[in-house]
Amino acid sequence: MKMRSLLSLSIAGLLSAPVYATTVTGKVTDTAGQPVAGAEVKIEGSRRVAYTDVNGVYRFDDVKQPHIHLHVYSSNYIHGDNDLGDVNADQNVDFILQPASVENIVVTANALQSSVLESVTPVTVIGAEKLRKIEAPTLGETLKNAPGVHSTYFGPVSSSPVIRGNDGPRVKIVQNGLDVSDVSRVGPDHNVATTLSSATQVEVLRGPATLQYGSGAIGGVVNVVDKRIPQYQIDGVEGEAETSYSTVNNGSYTRADVTGGSGNIVWHVDGFYRDTDNADIPGYASVEPDEDEPYGELESSAMETRNVVAGLSYVAEEGYFGFAVEQLDNEYGVPGHSHEHEEEHDEDELDGEHDEDDHDHEEEEGVLLDVDMTRYQAAGEWHSPFEGLTNLKFAAAYTDYEHAEIEDGEPGTVFTNESSDIRVSAYHEEVNGWHGVFGLQFNHSDYNAVGEEAFTPANTTSSYALYVVEQKKVGDVTFELGGRLERTTLDAEASEVELDVLHEDEEHEGEEHDEEHEDEEHEEHAVAFNFPDYDFTSLSLSAGANWEYQEGHSIAVTLSRSERAPSQQELFSAGQHLATQSYEVGLVFDMDEEGHIEENLRSVNEEVSTNLDITFRKFTGSWGYSASFFYNQADDYIFQSSTGLLALSEHEHEEEHDELEEEHSDEEGTPVYYFQQADADIWGFEAETYVDLTDTLRLTVFGDYIRAEVEDDNLPRTPPMRFGSELSYVNNGLSADVGFTWYDDQDEVASFETSTDGYTLVNASVQYEFGSQGIDWVLFARGENLTDEEARVHTSFLKDQAPLPGRNFTMGVRALF
Repeated sequence: MKMRSLLSLSIAGLLSAPVYATTVTGKVTDTAGQPVAGAEVKIEGSRRVAYTDVNGVYRFDDVKQPHIHLHVYSSNYIHGDNDLGDVNADQNVDFILQPASVENIVVTANALQSSVLESVTPVTVIGAEKLRKIEAPTLGETLKNAPGVHSTYFGPVSSSPVIRGNDGPRVKIVQNGLDVSDVSRVGPDHNVATTLSSATQVEVLRGPATLQYGSGAIGGVVNVVDKRIPQYQIDGVEGEAETSYSTVNNGSYTRADVTGGSGNIVWHVDGFYRDTDNADIPGYASVEPDEDEPYGELESSAMETRNVVAGLSYVAEEGYFGFAVEQLDNEYGVPGHSHEHEEEHDEDELDGEHDEDDHDHEEEEGVLLDVDMTRYQAAGEWHSPFEGLTNLKFAAAYTDYEHAEIEDGEPGTVFTNESSDIRVSAYHEEVNGWHGVFGLQFNHSDYNAVGEEAFTPANTTSSYALYVVEQKKVGDVTFELGGRLERTTLDAEASEVELDVLHEDEEHEGEEHDEEHEDEEHEEHAVAFNFPDYDFTSLSLSAGANWEYQEGHSIAVTLSRSERAPSQQELFSAGQHLATQSYEVGLVFDMDEEGHIEENLRSVNEEVSTNLDITFRKFTGSWGYSASFFYNQADDYIFQSSTGLLALSEHEHEEEHDELEEEHSDEEGTPVYYFQQADADIWGFEAETYVDLTDTLRLTVFGDYIRAEVEDDNLPRTPPMRFGSELSYVNNGLSADVGFTWYDDQDEVASFETSTDGYTLVNASVQYEFGSQGIDWVLFARGENLTDEEARVHTSFLKDQAPLPGRNFTMGVRALF
């Protein structure tokens, strides 16, 4: 009873503490004294936001916080801030912003949310306006023209970003800072489940971002930011809608995005529908087509996608809490298989094994992926929760993902992944000039695959992490330090590995085999494995500084050491991967050069990467640039390379060796790819420069180069050197651009990897904006691959079966209200 009374007195004391209600107002101008309209002014540690009017004036009434720190953001200016400290009277605070010649957006993926120009690490942010211009059906194709970013390109239906030559588990894909939790990191045929239809910006962090996002982010991070969980109050309703049509695939696309609120309650709804046919291509899909392959069409490249998101938030001055639900249904083809199965149908028909109905089974040929995903997400923020803390953030997501691989109309392998991701971050008050964040993160994934193409056993992955990032500004230099300690556990069910390998005598390599396959030897074996638990403790450290050595000029240097635990695919893969037409063998298996797998498992080490980044920036005046040079030395680098062996997909264990040879005499094997570890060196650069030729014309030039070596060989699927340019025009609602991107030949290839010819893509777009009855209308058109050039992407597993689409025109209309 005494304790309860004491607690009541304490709470009453807190509630009765004096609260000062002050007014904060001021004017925001540029260096020429002209008002900056539409600038966003925030009070740190609260949800209070004000926007400047046409005269550059902003105003906050009834501010109850004793400590006031103001921030001013405008995409055309460098971020301004003013820490007023503890105040108890009305304040008048003016800002003079320095113009920036590039769009300066706050990077939410950075722990301390600095702007693009203040970031210590190399970062690219694509804002909503540009995103609408370049949006493609897949994330990889949307981002592929950002410096240092390429695409895995698994046809127009599936692709993931490749950052500085890294893809798969080394590139973390997050949505509002939380893992998308699909299976796109397991195979390139699996599309990234996050959508761009309502994204407000996409952030690309190049180089290690392991401190905030885990050991998997050793190559980079892509963060898709949207409004599914509203964070600020809004009175009324606002949104946009769009519809468009694409000629290359007879594609239709319709989307809508609406946010509304009243008082403390804010809601959001968005959704889209996309439907396409097979894509047109300039020639045959295969490098070596046979007589039955269709000309000018990429078979099994159609897609149909539906997505709906709904969110609700409670927003107050002290913080917010919200919840969102997403439902994704996506059905798309996997290129590179249709014709193969068509041939099988023809052979069966000749043998009298097919019904008449199968003659018209065109829609069932090839491989389809049917995706069904439900994602629940919550997020909240509490300002000044305790003494010493300025902010407390919470975010969590649960994803129930499933997709079925359908072959010739019959359900095949079903992949499921149930995943949880929880993050809590605490921002502390300034201590001796240092301010920063420390946090906890938990991630759990329960993965399963059932069917003939289940090339990885069912497994669970759990990770726990503690991280800290600190920043201090001394004069013109901003210092940043950080670290992350992570514990990862992988547990896989027992499985049996069966590898049926077809060998060829070396002196006859490349020659045609006779009917009896005299130069082939055939062997098969099956081995059962019980896997132990694999535990890894990863420590990642980073130190960097950004020095604005001259007004508008800066140099940023970052040195990091990152440790990465292997992914479940890298460890346990063992079987035919239908989509990539390969047989994958994981790290834990001990396989010799003849394709024989030992009964004992191999030991596996963490991947350790030491990375140096140097970035130069100029961001004021009529011209500017950003150039980054990087060097990454990795110990025990995990890579997947071809062994030169072929694996047969059908097994008849009860028959004798010579009977098997006769049965498989007409079969083609699939290449065997083996995950291995070796020391690697990856270095290169990415650069972008621009010059304003007139008030309405801007010329932009970009390029990147990546060199990747592992011991005495090249790393496979390394992007080629690239160079591009764009001329853009903006004036009175009319904007247009035309540009090209040139890709060099790639002949720095790995063993058993073929080189790829270079190509040049020419694109153009135009749009016109006008207002009518309170609605802003945008009419747009764009053309891609205008020269209809055949282009094969070296980073793609399907480069010899699936070129880029041919000439395409997209036309549409967008309404903003």
